[in-house]
Amino acid sequence: ASAALPPPYQNVKDLDAMVEWIRLHPRVAGTLRSIDLRQKVIHFGADCRAQFGRQPVDRPPGWVGPQAPLVFTRSSCPVE
Repeated sequence: ASAALPPPYQNVKDLDAMVEWIRLHPRVAGTLRSIDLRQKVIHFGADCRAQFGRQPVDRPPGWVGPQAPLVFTRSSCPVE
């Protein structure tokens, strides 16, 4: 489904969500290597990845609006 929020605004919203998650996880913040907005992945530590995805939201057929919020889904290493 396409989003009604133009890509520049959606990208900033997604980046803000990822940066806020980094702020909440000092271990990740201290070893941060890169943020891949296209793949929705944060690279940290020696070879660790934190993956993000869209929060599941039920919407009626034909609904138009911004994409669901970006949320942390999994990590290849401990984040705490």
